[in-house]
Amino acid sequence: MAVNPIELAVRTHQGLVRAGNQDAFRIDADLGILVLADGMGGHRSGEVASRIAVEAALADLLPVQREAAGEDGTASLLQVGHAVEVANQALLDMCQVHPELSGMGTTVVVAIFRKGRIYHAHVGDSRLYRVRYGRMRRLTRDHSLIQQMIDDGVFLNRAEAREAGVRDNILTRSLGMQRQAEVDVGDALLEAGDTYLICSDGLHGMLPDSQIARILRDSHGDLEQQVQELIDTALAAGGNDNVTAILARPKLVP
Repeated sequence: MAVNPIELAVRTHQGLVRAGNQDAFRIDADLGILVLADGMGGHRSGEVASRIAVEAALADLLPVQREAAGEDGTASLLQVGHAVEVANQALLDMCQVHPELSGMGTTVVVAIFRKGRIYHAHVGDSRLYRVRYGRMRRLTRDHSLIQQMIDDGVFLNRAEAREAGVRDNILTRSLGMQRQAEVDVGDALLEAGDTYLICSDGLHGMLPDSQIARILRDSHGDLEQQVQELIDTALAAGGNDNVTAILARPKLVP
C-alpha cells in the first residue's frame, strides 16, 4: 500500500489571552495528510490567512496521495513543497481580490505519510517533532530571528537570546509576504511506534522540548490523553497564544 494511514488526535485552543484563534489545521487520517498553519495579521486577517493556507495545501495534496503508488522520494518531496507554494499563491490571490487583507501571513507545516516514510515541508516557526523509543527529535528548523541569531553564533541558545530581549515570534519567513515562497522540505523513515507532533508556537513557545518529550514518551500511550495534556500544560504555563497540537501514529502496512 502506497499511503500510510495514521492514528490521530488533535486539539486547538485560543489560549487565555487572545480574543480569537488564528491557528488552523486540516487532516486526512486515511490518506496520511497533516497540515497546520498559524496566521498573523490584524483585524482577524490572520485567521483568514491560516484557513486559506491549510485548505489550499490539503486540496493540492489529496489527489497526489490518492495516486501515490508510483511516486519516488524525489517526487514526494517536490509534492509537499509544491503544496506550500500553492498555499502561498492562494494568499497572494486573495489579497489581490481583497486589498484590505494585505499584510496577512501565516506559517505552515505539511506532512504526508507514504511508502514507510514521512515527507514534510514548512515555512515559519510551527514545528514537526518525532518521538521514537521515548526520545524526541525536531524535524523542522524555525524560520525566526532568534533561530537565525543562534545559527550565526550571536547566542548559544534560546534562553540566552531571550535574556538579551530577542522575541521568539519575529519570523524570517512566512507565507503571503513574497511572490516566491522559500520552502524547506525533508523526509525520514517511519518505524513502528513512532509518534509525530505538529504544533504551533503556542505550544513550543510555552513549554521546553524536554517537557513535551516527557508527555509523549510512552509510544503506546493514548493519543487523546497525550494531546489534551499538551494543551492543558501549555495553558497552565500561561496560555498567552493560540495553541494547536496534532499527534499522529502512522500505521505500517504492507
